[in-house]
Amino acid sequence: MAHLGDRQFPLLRCRDDGLQREDSSRFDAWGIAHTLTYGLDYYYLEASSEAAHFGAGEQQGYGGFLQWQGDYENWLQVITALRYDGYQLDGETRSVPPEQASISGDRWSPRVTVGVTPFEGFQLYGTYSEGYRAPGLQDVFRGGGAHGGADSYRPNLLLQPETAKNWEAGINVKYDDVLTAGDRLRAKVNVFHTDVEDYIDVDLTVLPRTAINIGDARLRGVEAEMVYDYNWGFLNLAGALIDAKVVSGVYSGQALNNTPLDRFSATIGLRMLEDQLTVGAQYLSVGKITRTSRTNPNAVPVVNDGFDLVNVFANWTINDNLKLDFGVDNVFNTAYTDPQSAWSTTAATEQGKGRTFKLALTGRIGG
Repeated sequence: MAHLGDRQFPLLRCRDDGLQREDSSRFDAWGIAHTLTYGLDYYYLEASSEAAHFGAGEQQGYGGFLQWQGDYENWLQVITALRYDGYQLDGETRSVPPEQASISGDRWSPRVTVGVTPFEGFQLYGTYSEGYRAPGLQDVFRGGGAHGGADSYRPNLLLQPETAKNWEAGINVKYDDVLTAGDRLRAKVNVFHTDVEDYIDVDLTVLPRTAINIGDARLRGVEAEMVYDYNWGFLNLAGALIDAKVVSGVYSGQALNNTPLDRFSATIGLRMLEDQLTVGAQYLSVGKITRTSRTNPNAVPVVNDGFDLVNVFANWTINDNLKLDFGVDNVFNTAYTDPQSAWSTTAATEQGKGRTFKLALTGRIGG
C-alpha cells in the first residue's frame, strides 16, 4: 500500500502485451495504380489491485483492416477502407461474494476519401469515416477510489462503446522552388465535423460515481499548417479553432475534457555548420479557457484568458554517432494553467511548468 500523509491509495498494477502486423501490395491495372494495405492487431492488458477493486481484471482488444488506394493518372485519388474492432473485458462485480463478469462487443467501421488535383501541387479532398472506442477496465469494473473510500465508485456492466461519424474536407499544397532554387512549401487546411454517440465519462453529479454513456458529443473546427523550408532554415505556422462540446445528457453544453483549444504557433529555425547545427524559437498562443463544474453542471462557467509561451531549442549533430539536444521551454517564466490538466476544470490554479531547461545527449555504439 502506498502512503501520502495519512491517506492510503490502492495500487493498480498492469501488464500490457500486444502485437501488430501491417503489409502493402502494389500493382497497376486498368490505368490505375493500386495499393492494398492490410493489417491485424491484438493487445492484452491484465490489471490487479491491492485494495478497493480499482478496475482489476483482463482486457483484450483485437482488430484488422483492409485499405485500397487507387491513383488515376495525376489528378484523382480514391481511398476506401474497412476496419473491424472487437474487445472483451473480464472482471468482478461488487456483489458479496464477488462474481465473475464479462462484457464484449465488436464493430465494422468504414472510411472513404476522394482527392482531386486540378493542377500540379494543389489537391482538394473530402473524407467520411467512422470510429469505435471500447470501454476500458476502469470504466467498467472500477469499484473504489482513493479519495472517496471503497464505495465511491460502482462498476457499470451496461457501459456501451463510443462510436463516431466524421466528415472532413480540405486543401493540400505542395510546391518546390517557390522563391529560391531548392526551397519547399507545404501547406494544409482542414475542416472537420465529428459526432460521437454514447460518449464515456464519469458522472460526478451523483454518489457513488459511475462511468456512464453521458450522452452525445460534437467536435468541429478548422486546422491549418504551413511549412516553408529554405535550405538554411525553415518556418512553420500552425493554428486551430476547435469547438468540442457535449450536446446531450447531464453535461449538455459543457466543453469536452482533454480536447485541444484554440491555438496558434510559429516556429523558426536556422541551420548552420553544413546543417549539423539547428537553432530556433517557437511562439505558442493558447486561446481563452472555459472552466466548468463537473459536480454542478448548472454552475456559471468561469472564462479565463489564454496564455502565450516562448520556447527556444538547439540540435547539434556532433558526428554520425553523437547528437546533442538543448532547449528552454517557457523562456519568460509565464504563469499559466495547462488546459489539459485536471485543474483546468476545477480552478484557475497556475500549475503549468515554469522556465524549464532540457538537455539530452544521444550516442550510438557500433555504427
